[in-house]
Amino acid sequence: MTWQSSLQLSFDHVADSTKTRLSHRAHTGALVVQRALYPEPDCQEGICHIYVLYPPAGIADEDRLTLDFTLKPNSHAVITTPGAGKWYGQRKSLRHSESSKSSKIISSEQHIDARLADHAILEWLPQESIYYDHSVSCANNRFYLAKSASLLTWDIAVFGRQAYHETFAHGHYANRLEIWRDDNLLVSEYTSQQANTRWFTSPLGLNHHHVHGSFWAIPSTEVIAPELQDNPLKLGQYLDTIIAEVRLLIDQQSLPIYCTHNFQGINCRYLGSDVRACFEAFYHVRELIRSKWYALEPHRPRIWDT
Repeated sequence: MTWQSSLQLSFDHVADSTKTRLSHRAHTGALVVQRALYPEPDCQEGICHIYVLYPPAGIADEDRLTLDFTLKPNSHAVITTPGAGKWYGQRKSLRHSESSKSSKIISSEQHIDARLADHAILEWLPQESIYYDHSVSCANNRFYLAKSASLLTWDIAVFGRQAYHETFAHGHYANRLEIWRDDNLLVSEYTSQQANTRWFTSPLGLNHHHVHGSFWAIPSTEVIAPELQDNPLKLGQYLDTIIAEVRLLIDQQSLPIYCTHNFQGINCRYLGSDVRACFEAFYHVRELIRSKWYALEPHRPRIWDT
């Protein structure tokens, strides 16, 4: 039995207020959401928080999940998950099919497309994804930003269940991230590796670690500093100043991450063996960026601590 599930969410900004509304919700299969929440304090209480739920608790075999997010002008949504995502190992019958030279790889798939209109802000901040031994995964994440839209997103991958002495020794991992502004590609990352390749052991890859995290923050230059618009060199100089503050935070808090930029956005990375350390480090950077770019007070979704 496989699950073919989809979820469509649309957000708009309520006129003459600070509130973002979940204006449209549609789903097929097992993907659902709870009601919209507004947990943030005072002047930022209009930011809409959504928890994406997947009752089967994990992706397996030939499951296919499709999520579409649409943010209309001036809306601000924080979308997360109530727990770790799990990519389960395939059944023995599918493993046998995968090993056959005449058969293509049969994978579980997750596709996320998000479209952000002018002055929209999306924070897509799911909890970690755990890749079980024998899992065959394919994840595609694409974000399409209007000129003045802004994005915060992270991806945390955990290979194997170390607490059960299980490594990711069999299977395949594929993950793609693309971030576009208008017709310009700002970020493109793609990894496709068999479980037994040197990427997992080489110093140029994971270097025997089993937790990898990547956090991208894409600013709206039109909102932050209009003079930086359409000028990658000046935007890079501005991002240098933000990164200096992020690196100071990293030093002060002894955060186990590294930070750089590509003249379009800020990127933080983690490589190690402690998923909570990665998550907490990204959280601290997120709060700094929210303060600098959006003048927001710190707020931590309660679901992250349950």
